Amino acid sequence: MIRAILPVLVLPLVLILTGCPSGGGGSEGFTETSGIATPILYTANDGSNNVSGFTIGTEGLLTATTPAAFSTGGASTEWVAIAPDGQFLYVSNQNSANISAFTVNAITGTLTPTVPATFSTGGGSSPRGITVTSITPNGQFVYVANSATNTVSGFTIGSGGVLATTTPSTVPTGGTLARGITVSPNGQFLYVANSGTHNVSGFTIGAGGALTATTPATFSTDAGSPSPEGIAISPDGSSLYVVNSGTNTIAVFSIGAGGVLTPTVPPTFSTGVLGSSPKRIAIAPNGLFLYVTNSGMNEVAAFTIGAGGLLTPTTPATFSTGATSAPIGITINPKGHFLYVANSGSTSVGGFTIGTGGVLAATTPSTFSTAPYAPIGIATPGRP
Repeated sequence: MIRAILPVLVLPLVLILTGCPSGGGGSEGFTETSGIATPILYTANDGSNNVSGFTIGTEGLLTATTPAAFSTGGASTEWVAIAPDGQFLYVSNQNSANISAFTVNAITGTLTPTVPATFSTGGGSSPRGITVTSITPNGQFVYVANSATNTVSGFTIGSGGVLATTTPSTVPTGGTLARGITVSPNGQFLYVANSGTHNVSGFTIGAGGALTATTPATFSTDAGSPSPEGIAISPDGSSLYVVNSGTNTIAVFSIGAGGVLTPTVPPTFSTGVLGSSPKRIAIAPNGLFLYVTNSGMNEVAAFTIGAGGLLTPTTPATFSTGATSAPIGITINPKGHFLYVANSGSTSVGGFTIGTGGVLAATTPSTFSTAPYAPIGIATPGRP
């Protein structure tokens, strides 16, 4: 009996250990999410309204799925999210005001549209940021930030990845031009970056995925016109980070009782020179490193995360993504060893290994083609 069981136990260990370079990006004991045998990555391609698929191999190398791209059936696809268990993928379609949903083949990474294939976020809503929660005592949910109607749409995930609206189906953000959206690791709080009003909206998540505004309901991301876009929460749920595209900074908050945000001291950290135009943000699974795409400078800015969530630039502080690359989306694989960016200007995905101290080194090759499609969003299971 023992001889029959041992081979079954060995296979998952092989899958876990495959593709783990030496370095400081990983988290001891952290494994790929369950439910999928092959590590995967996808990009949301604006203009072409499709998703490019890749499997992640040894040394972080990407191999295109077959087929290499999958139609969303929507218009202006920019943001993508994958369920933490890797079974379902969702994208927001800005100009068709809906979400496209797919099931993920656990072996090949190919995508199959759900039935139905799309789900409305409301007429004229212009959905942008999208996030998928882990399974919590309240269920599993998809939320999307609607930039035109200044609302959040909520959905429960049912059998086969099919979505059903929460009650109520939308709630106001109290801000304007909603962009990024994120949920705390414990599934208790949700936050939205409002680019037009330069603040963050906070919500508690209740039974059935219902959202209730925190008190206060919004939190400033800095003086002037910071124009927050990307947003992320530390793995331990203690700190929230927002990329201020207009002022080239990252605003940092501690998350307190009831989801209330308190700015750190200092409240912001520079992402680089004027015009760096930071867009999206990703935090390593071990909670030690933070990365931002500087679209205007064709680079990734890197930081170590210290006590109280405070940031210190790595040495060096930035890493090139290539001339004219214009990186926007950013993600880190669930093991925390590889970082990837969506190069909208060079129609490619840029790959890096995460080494000691959070320092990045380009993979070989350093880019993986999505041509002729221009990637905007990018995601691995449960991330960005």
